[in-house]
Amino acid sequence: MKLQTLARTGLLSGLLLISGHSFAAEESSYDRISFAVSAEKEVENDVLTATLFASQTGQNTNELADTVNKDISWAMDIAQQENKIENRTLGYTTNPVYKNGRVDGWQVRQNIELKSKDSKVLSGMLGQLQQKLRVQSIAYSISTEVRQATEESLISEALASFKNRAAQVQANMERSEYRVVRLDIQTGGNFPQPMFRGARAEGMMMADAAPTAPNLNAGKQKVKVSVNAQIELSAN
Repeated sequence: MKLQTLARTGLLSGLLLISGHSFAAEESSYDRISFAVSAEKEVENDVLTATLFASQTGQNTNELADTVNKDISWAMDIAQQENKIENRTLGYTTNPVYKNGRVDGWQVRQNIELKSKDSKVLSGMLGQLQQKLRVQSIAYSISTEVRQATEESLISEALASFKNRAAQVQANMERSEYRVVRLDIQTGGNFPQPMFRGARAEGMMMADAAPTAPNLNAGKQKVKVSVNAQIELSAN
């Protein structure tokens, strides 16, 4: 019985010794290096988004709402006739107007959003709709398909830079090989770029002649891909 116990104890001790030695050898065989590389490209903005609003201020909320509803319906009927423009209605609000700390009237307001890849068509539409609506903001962005295609190209470029950097580190450290421990790919860019933001209308909107259609210039913005990596170098 004692011999069996001693044998088991010796076997267990041997396994622990071998396991501990292997783990220590594995841990001490590599040096870890962290670094980052990136690739970026300027891309033409190809989507224009405009927000317009109808607003009325006065005492009778029913009359105000009726006028705003008619103006928005009029604008949407016109916008929906152009198949190159996406359109949708946005928030609808009724807010009190204060004077000397007291409610002096009401303001009813609703927004619509127009989006298009054809700046000339949308510019003409804005000029037409400003007969009854006002422009709140105009912004350019990159379409989903252009952004995805650009990112795919930049990912390949960034990964090639990663391989070159890893090989450079390996060669300069005079190691025979390396292995990848961690590789994170991050994309960025494509934030809408505001071109125009109109003042908030506080009074009654005037039914005067429509302003001249805005002159729109898309411009460019950067799309960037970053690679954060960690590699392990062999011991020799």
